[in-house]
Amino acid sequence: MRRGEVLTSADADPDDRWRLVRDRDRDAAPPIGGASPATVDAADPNERWRLVRRRDYDAAQGASRNGRTTAEPRQNGHLPNDHIPNGHSPAATQPRPDTPAEASTATQRAVTKDTPPARPSDAPAGTRPDDNGDAPAGTRHHDAPAGTPPNDNGGGPAGTPPDDDRGLTQPTSASLADTKTEASRNRRWRPRRPRGNDPAPGAPPDGQPTAEPSQNGHGPSASQLCPDMLSDADTVMFPAIVMAPPAALVTTDVAEANADVATQPRPDEGTEIISAPATLLPAADDYRPEESYTPSRRRTMISRLVLLAILCLQAIMSLRLHNTAFEDEALYLYAGHMEIAHLLHGASLQGNYAAYFSGSPVLYPVLAAAVDSIGGLAAARGLSLLEMLATTALLYSLTRRLFNERTGLCAALLYSVTMSVIFLGNFATFDASCLFLLALAAWIVVRTALARWPIFLMAAPVAALAVATKYAGLMFVPTIALLPALTAWPLRRRRALLYPLAFSAAVVAILYGGLRLGGSAYLNAVQSTTTSRASGSTPLSTLLRESLDWGGLWFAVAVLGTVAYVWRPRTEPGEQLAPAGSRLRRATMGTILTGTALLAPIYQAHIHTDVSFQKHIGFGLFFAAPMAGVGLARIVGDHFRRPQLGIAVWCAALILGGLTQASQLYSGWPNSQKFTQTLAHYLRPGARYLVEVPEVPIYYLRNHADAQPSQFYSTFLIFYVDKQGKTLTGDAGFVAAVKQGYFQVIAYTGTITPSVDQLLGRTLRADPAYRLASVVRSYSSPYTFWNYYIWVKRSPVTHQRAHTVIRHRTATHERQAPSKATRQLES
Repeated sequence: MRRGEVLTSADADPDDRWRLVRDRDRDAAPPIGGASPATVDAADPNERWRLVRRRDYDAAQGASRNGRTTAEPRQNGHLPNDHIPNGHSPAATQPRPDTPAEASTATQRAVTKDTPPARPSDAPAGTRPDDNGDAPAGTRHHDAPAGTPPNDNGGGPAGTPPDDDRGLTQPTSASLADTKTEASRNRRWRPRRPRGNDPAPGAPPDGQPTAEPSQNGHGPSASQLCPDMLSDADTVMFPAIVMAPPAALVTTDVAEANADVATQPRPDEGTEIISAPATLLPAADDYRPEESYTPSRRRTMISRLVLLAILCLQAIMSLRLHNTAFEDEALYLYAGHMEIAHLLHGASLQGNYAAYFSGSPVLYPVLAAAVDSIGGLAAARGLSLLEMLATTALLYSLTRRLFNERTGLCAALLYSVTMSVIFLGNFATFDASCLFLLALAAWIVVRTALARWPIFLMAAPVAALAVATKYAGLMFVPTIALLPALTAWPLRRRRALLYPLAFSAAVVAILYGGLRLGGSAYLNAVQSTTTSRASGSTPLSTLLRESLDWGGLWFAVAVLGTVAYVWRPRTEPGEQLAPAGSRLRRATMGTILTGTALLAPIYQAHIHTDVSFQKHIGFGLFFAAPMAGVGLARIVGDHFRRPQLGIAVWCAALILGGLTQASQLYSGWPNSQKFTQTLAHYLRPGARYLVEVPEVPIYYLRNHADAQPSQFYSTFLIFYVDKQGKTLTGDAGFVAAVKQGYFQVIAYTGTITPSVDQLLGRTLRADPAYRLASVVRSYSSPYTFWNYYIWVKRSPVTHQRAHTVIRHRTATHERQAPSKATRQLES
């Protein structure tokens, strides 16, 4: 029986009524009559029917005691005239609900009424409104003998108890007939055969007193009326359970039918009845966890196909970037080759990389160098591309579990076109690996937060490995530590508060053990490159402008998503969504995820430098991307109501991120292909080379015997010891080294260290020991180029000849100058 459905008492077979009641109450919390369903199912039909009606009667009495008005009792078997104004029932004068919400309320109130509505009667004067119709006084249904009082169950003989269901009348309206027809379509439930101790058909149950005629002979007294039957003996209304469908699903017709239902009080004289609880409603303060979200197979397949298209677009956007190795790429790849040679063959390292690298030199550099040995720089960058594609896929899966597929696709779509993602997808540095490991750790804690055992601690080694790969990843570990608590809170409640503490303790223990194993060099590197990095001179206005350019749009959409999610968790009514929890939980999760995007800008502003800022900002945007997905879904609206707005936001993100900013950053350093080819012609055994960015020629010329890392010097810093044993640094060191002919080749572009490059140019032009061997023009884009100035030291013979020519010209000028001055004086 559906909730709120009307069951007619005219269904002659009580088994049909019991089957409908049993189906309706199968999942109800309180058992019928305090007995188990199996016990009640095996009982006599009359006993079952009595227990059901007794439960409904107790529920009505509980509601009546809470402030509802009870109808006046019958007087001599009749209703008072003031209860039937204008010939209509009291229920007909009450306003009927017009909205689904009101209909649901009326459905629940119907079972608590105590006033039995009377059917409108047009009988002549002296005619008693009988319970079964408007028959004349003394007239009984089914042609019962004279003097038989009208019974609530029909026209049975006097003394038939109201619990006997075999005397029910037949339906008198089309609606009641339709209800019986619908009930009879289902398979009949047949009771067991009566046994010796069962009551005979038509007899009252054991312990139930028989009804006695009233004093005036018209019918039973008011104390003997059945409380659960309507005044017209036609319809019985079963109460609706609170765990019903939403109010919008309750029709107005059902609500109006329920509004006409009422019950009468029934005494319990001499009868012992096991009553059910007074209400079927669950306690208001009982916590019922939300059900976990499980998408359909079709939805999952379609969303994964869309995700595949997003990943293909991301790969195309990254692969369209072309340039030679950046100085960081060249440094890490060559250091990885040196580490491999040291581990396998015991070769000496060219410097202590662990002392100044921003990540462990035995992790990513070794992996990237191994890949580089197979396919060169393209293979190493391909590794970064795979890691960034995996990061986007993990973001989709993570967001899908926090919200749903639609939000996950929106988050992946926005994040895949950010400048940092496109840039790092074709950039062989620590960053792609660190971000991938952080994303993997975040996915693990979200995926396993609801498990019975603390499996989410499996993410602690992954998070620690991400920090070891790049020390700056430590900023984002607290957000990962909070994710299991935010995910499990709707189902685990206070137990989830222990998850961040356990996760943080595990990560700290692993990192502490790694630092103890690595030694002081790693601790010094962490301090010098991350925690206590030297401050730069970049103004805050520049950092703010770069923050808005590289992440402002994504952050704004994430803020919109946070506000919308806190206000209303679902984009459209009935949307399938992961457990959203309370508004406080939603606000906390949105604030933490969106606020993580501000960590990188705050850190860069603290040290006043934008070095690596274009890479670090992508870390924070990863954690803000789920809320940005919510924001994009709300912009599009339910059922794609505003798709043009969502497309506009995505196109703006695509143009700003992948098409413009990533291309500009990728062409921000000169193409070194021609430069390295030209430099290779001037290499000499044991010679020294002063190069503006020495990491690039070291990487590309690593197979040349005369291009070892110890032979290269940088224009950033110099420590030169002159012939007197004095150590010179800065400009004085560079000038002294040039005058002494310390370097075989000096190359610069005038862009990386412009002040030093200008000083070197002036000194070299005045020194005959060096000559400008070549000027190499390098293009990194059709509209961007650099000039490499390559100065080469002359051979000793050439140097002597050049020195003699210069000295001769100087002496000639000195001899001519006095004579000219003398002639001027003489004139």
